Amino acid sequence: MNRRDFIHQLSHAAAIPALMSGISWDSMAQMGESSLLGNTLSQGNILIVVLLNGGNDGLNTVIPLNMMSQLNKVRPKVIIPENKLLSLGKSDLALHPSLTGLQSLSKENRLKIIQSVGYPTPNYSHFRAMDIWQSGATASEFLSSGWIGRFLESKHPEFPQAYPNANYPHPLALEIGWNSALMFTGQHSFTSVVASNPENFYEIIGDLDVKYPSTPIGEKLSYLQLIAKQSNAYGKVMKDSYQNGKEFSFPNTNLANQFKIIARLISGGLNTRIYKVEIGGFDTHSNQVDSSDRTKGTHANLMTELNDAITTFMKSMDSINQSDRIVGMCFSEFGRTIQSNDTSGTDHGAIAPVILFGNQLDANVAGTNPVIPTNLRGQDELDLQFDFKQVYSSLISQWLGGGNAVKTLFSKEYPQISIIKDEFRDSDEDGVGDLYDKCPDTPFGTIVDITGCEVFMLPKDNFELSVASLTCQGTKNGSIQVKVKDKSYTYKIELREGTKAPQVLEISKGSAEVTIKNLGAEVYKLAITIPDKPSFQQNFELKISEPDVLKVNASIQEDSKLLQLAVSGATNYLVSINGIEKEYNAPLLNLPIESGLQDIRVKTNLACQGVFKTQLFLSETVNCFPNPTADWTNLYINGQADAIQIKVFGLNGQQLFEQRENIPNSRLVPVNLSELATGTYLLQLLNEEVQQTIKIIKI
Repeated sequence: MNRRDFIHQLSHAAAIPALMSGISWDSMAQMGESSLLGNTLSQGNILIVVLLNGGNDGLNTVIPLNMMSQLNKVRPKVIIPENKLLSLGKSDLALHPSLTGLQSLSKENRLKIIQSVGYPTPNYSHFRAMDIWQSGATASEFLSSGWIGRFLESKHPEFPQAYPNANYPHPLALEIGWNSALMFTGQHSFTSVVASNPENFYEIIGDLDVKYPSTPIGEKLSYLQLIAKQSNAYGKVMKDSYQNGKEFSFPNTNLANQFKIIARLISGGLNTRIYKVEIGGFDTHSNQVDSSDRTKGTHANLMTELNDAITTFMKSMDSINQSDRIVGMCFSEFGRTIQSNDTSGTDHGAIAPVILFGNQLDANVAGTNPVIPTNLRGQDELDLQFDFKQVYSSLISQWLGGGNAVKTLFSKEYPQISIIKDEFRDSDEDGVGDLYDKCPDTPFGTIVDITGCEVFMLPKDNFELSVASLTCQGTKNGSIQVKVKDKSYTYKIELREGTKAPQVLEISKGSAEVTIKNLGAEVYKLAITIPDKPSFQQNFELKISEPDVLKVNASIQEDSKLLQLAVSGATNYLVSINGIEKEYNAPLLNLPIESGLQDIRVKTNLACQGVFKTQLFLSETVNCFPNPTADWTNLYINGQADAIQIKVFGLNGQQLFEQRENIPNSRLVPVNLSELATGTYLLQLLNEEVQQTIKIIKI
């Protein structure tokens, strides 16, 4: 990883249209206690925003049981059988069958559903709809800033110039991944840090502290220095927190891995207040469900990934007694249509529920169950009950200490929804409510499963995996070797290649390794389980690659008499020029050559990559004078050749005469053109060192 990658991972260059002069560097430690939650020196409330990109089907996520009869009529292609749904035991509601963990959170009063959320005059474009949700705009507004960015700027007016400082040493907001969301863009700067791997930190600048002049250029250089220093400070504290944090066991999915990073940072002492994670794939126009079993399919897989990531995260927070600090909010840019389509899917809709999770929630359902019209028309949508900006303003006021700031974040003030309530009981503080805890005396800090009992774990370095890639394209001589340190168990190894039936092998108790051979180029999924420990499974993704195609681009640099070869496909290259072969290991070669024909061959140590062959000619220079001429012209011919062939052509391509001349020691060869009529002619000059065509004018 280089510094450019680090900058990409750990910082924004804040977008300030014009930098004001007179920034006081001494002001960095002057922020008072009035900002968001006082400071980031100590622990405080945390908001996690979960983006469900693509448009989630709310009616197949939170199902109104009192509407099942009508839903069966209008959604015959996607409706889930009622006996498969997970009842919430309240408000005549049920969850998708894949949301078993969220059902448990609901039973523990740690889940809140806000019904029928959207906005008037909805937009059905993914990009525009997400902009509206992330900016906190109305359908007719076009805002370039986000609701969180504006809120943070309102509480931190000196950001980024005076940050980090003594009261705020940690980032205010952190986005997990590679891309920054609009919601964190303020009116003057980006307010978040973007990180995909906080463990990788490289200092951008050292102890540089230049006092630049108060000129436009000087102010910009000062600002770049400020951002670099900020990146250094934030990057270091994030790396320290990550390395000091606890390694939790999470499912091996993209969303779970994002939550895993947050869990480790929190456990390591990072006091950032707002986080963002995201999951895509919700644009289910077709194959939303498996036609043979509507509890399965694309949407079910997404629900499983969402369910497992959230529930594992909450249990990890329970295990370190941090879950009281957490509120998570899941939303999508829009819902799906009431009706199903003919391809086992749904199309862009307008209304969907917002789901929140956390210990301090008022777990009562907000709003009433959506009503499915009896005479449904194709363009009909569910009735809007809550504007999404009500949800935002309620969270800011009730959870993030928004105060009066919420009044200026949106185009108008919105009525509050009751979201936060102080209800949480867990005697052994393992994250599983007493009512469902089968191991009520679990020692504090123990990682537990959904029943509250200790999870079996192995050291993270128990498995050593190595890959041998293919020697040639099209072969199947790759292999994967699995070694184990703890030989007291029997391990079951399952290797999957795409949709093919898995290969199943075993490392017997007392054995240390197994090798899977005869593998082709592919990305493989490998799962390791222990038959005696049913809850244990560790997943890996491994890639067996094949050599690239040998590619060569050859050209001659005439002025410097160099052969330039741009090569790719290997590490070492055997280059032959006129029968003389040498080995090189660079992707760009500049090789000295003599004048004349160059017979070029390039190959690698792998015969299967073939041989590149070409011929190029490096000509000696020829000077012609006088030109124009009335009769004679002279040719000064560089090189060592002792003769030259001269052909004279008219511009119509007709050869007029040809002669062979010896080249004297003076290298001057006279040519008589006196017999030619006035006009323009071409002189073609050829020998073993020269291939030149010169235009000459006869007067």
